[in-house]
Amino acid sequence: MLYGRSTALISAGAVAVLIAGYSIMGGQQRPKHCVFCSGPLDRIVYEDADFIAFHDIKPDAELHLLVVPREHYGTIKEMTTAELPMITRMYELGQRLLGERGYTGDMARFGFHRPPFNSIHHLHLHCLGLPFRSHRASIPFTEGVRAWFVPAARLISDLTKALANHVPDNK
Repeated sequence: MLYGRSTALISAGAVAVLIAGYSIMGGQQRPKHCVFCSGPLDRIVYEDADFIAFHDIKPDAELHLLVVPREHYGTIKEMTTAELPMITRMYELGQRLLGERGYTGDMARFGFHRPPFNSIHHLHLHCLGLPFRSHRASIPFTEGVRAWFVPAARLISDLTKALANHVPDNK
């Protein structure tokens, strides 16, 4: 089960996982109200054709970057196995950006906020170079009872398992 109740939808050999009643938004048209779609031009640390990375406007750690796909996607509750390569690339990019700045191993944390605990409805990976600025700042990024934060490696593992467990249609 991925981050709530899940229902597997299998049609024409494609795998999609709908989670907790959210609809799939992958690659949809940019909404007018999305602050990530317009991009924070003054805080960019990396950009390419697919992703943009920038400093969080309210950093909770010594270094707090966000990696965002240029194409508009919803939240992790809407991710399908089709987005696995994108999620993996986001994670790899985040690791590289933090590593270049000296944050590796236990001094780096990567993950996604789980709705309703996300502030922006556009998929974004939090890349945290520890330590946190305060104990209070660490709470939304702690995996566990509150389940506010899903580590990137766990999301990738869960999507990989969902893909491996898929039995193709016989059509």
